[in-house]
Amino acid sequence: MSGFASLLSQFKETTQAAAAVSSTANGGGDGVGGGSKRSRSSYEQPSSMQPQQLRQKQAKIIPPENNYRYPSSTPIKTIYIACPANTETGGPEALHQLCHMINSGEYYFDETTDTTINAKQEGDNARDEFGRLITDKSRNSSSSKKNEAVDKGKRQLKAFMLYLRERSFGNKSSSLEQVFGDRSSPRPSKYDKYNAPMAEHYFPPHPSDYPTSTSSSSNGGYSSDLVIWPEVWTHYIDSLQPERAMKYQSAIWWLSVNNNKGRFAPHQFIERQDILHLVQSEYARDYVRTKLSAAATSKDVGCGGTKKNEQQHVLTMTEFIPYSSSEFALPSTPATEGTSDKEKGGNELKSNLVVYNPAKGMHWTDEIIRRACGKHAKTERDGSVTSGGGIRFCPIGKGPGGRERMTGEEVVELLKTAKVYVDFGPHPGMDRLPREAALAGCVVITNREGAANFDSDVPLPAEFKFAKFDVDKIYSLIKNCCSKHDEYAKKLDKYRSWILGQRVQMKACVDGMLGKKACQTRVVPQEVGLFVVRMR
Repeated sequence: MSGFASLLSQFKETTQAAAAVSSTANGGGDGVGGGSKRSRSSYEQPSSMQPQQLRQKQAKIIPPENNYRYPSSTPIKTIYIACPANTETGGPEALHQLCHMINSGEYYFDETTDTTINAKQEGDNARDEFGRLITDKSRNSSSSKKNEAVDKGKRQLKAFMLYLRERSFGNKSSSLEQVFGDRSSPRPSKYDKYNAPMAEHYFPPHPSDYPTSTSSSSNGGYSSDLVIWPEVWTHYIDSLQPERAMKYQSAIWWLSVNNNKGRFAPHQFIERQDILHLVQSEYARDYVRTKLSAAATSKDVGCGGTKKNEQQHVLTMTEFIPYSSSEFALPSTPATEGTSDKEKGGNELKSNLVVYNPAKGMHWTDEIIRRACGKHAKTERDGSVTSGGGIRFCPIGKGPGGRERMTGEEVVELLKTAKVYVDFGPHPGMDRLPREAALAGCVVITNREGAANFDSDVPLPAEFKFAKFDVDKIYSLIKNCCSKHDEYAKKLDKYRSWILGQRVQMKACVDGMLGKKACQTRVVPQEVGLFVVRMR
């Protein structure tokens, strides 16, 4: 009995300690959170690769055999971020930023799973971070040295970019296939600045490459892999699931709401209680929580949904303007933080120029231009129009009519010369252009559509946001912003400070995701020895 009493006492002490740590981990709140239209990849994979075709279950997302409330009991050890190959827009850049923040954060987990045991039992056939068998130790010497630097029993959580390409077929169906870089990299060079390595193996691995303990899904279990999907690909969320191995865990990053186009249907919010929702904006949070509320009150789901469960499914995950930080600034776009007013686009560089996005809200923008310049004003080759008062309206684009896409650096240079940026589009997420324009010293004027209706997503002073389109008031404000630019631009100082803080905020969001939700873990401050403790 004395031995049993001793064990019972130790168990109580361990449970109390774990509860204390869990309470500390859950004490912090979520961080404060543009979805731009993504182009399809034109990358052609060489025929020599003979890529693995990944089947798509597009008709509907199949509910898991055993519903479980996310997070699962399996801690996350590897994260794969699904991303369109060879695509340069705001969405893919945000996906690379997330991968970078995870890898640079040095998050560790306790290696107490069967994988470690199997590796020891297999002797020379040890496994790498992907769970693949290692037969040539010389090729993995650098990896071994790095592992030796980690405290015994702990390994670093890693994130990888999973570059995919859509394939369309004649019957209107489509599928995804993984893209590798045997001839040219599927990653645009502008993303090389991020610590975002490409997954160089097929995902998911072949069942024979998994540890023996994870090669069967007969119990409906989930692996320690998490795949994060952009909101435009929610109809592919199960398309990579292995048939004879544990299923990967899934998350959706809602970089926008509108660009999902209803692919993730209301009934799927009800059926898929196993999905973590990351939201880039308060607009997306409101949308997802509204849908999850239906799940919580549905009689078809016997999971006792509550507001607490909704919060467990939804986490803020913001992103940031890269050149706002010295870490990612380029020579052509120096860091905004700490620069002078002239470098930010002071009056010395600016003219009476009003710029706009020609891909969004053009019906309203055209009305403003007609009010300012008249119906018969001459349109220049670049698409610009000048009013009688000397105010020039110019699309953010190049080529005939400004219809060709500019590079990010070209956009920044144009914004530096403008005094006003107008955006009366749908604001599907916390769009990037308004933030870039503000950092370049422009006065930003918007409507209250989509994310712009949420002051936490577009925290502009009320006088610069129009709930009702009034072309006379808008044009009057534009004229005042041009004639008294310094006075009006100063009113956006708090907005600019908020933008400059988004990189730090993203780090806090990643800490929250890995520290208390996705992994059931807790991040310990670096000065105490940064690692992750599993709390199950």
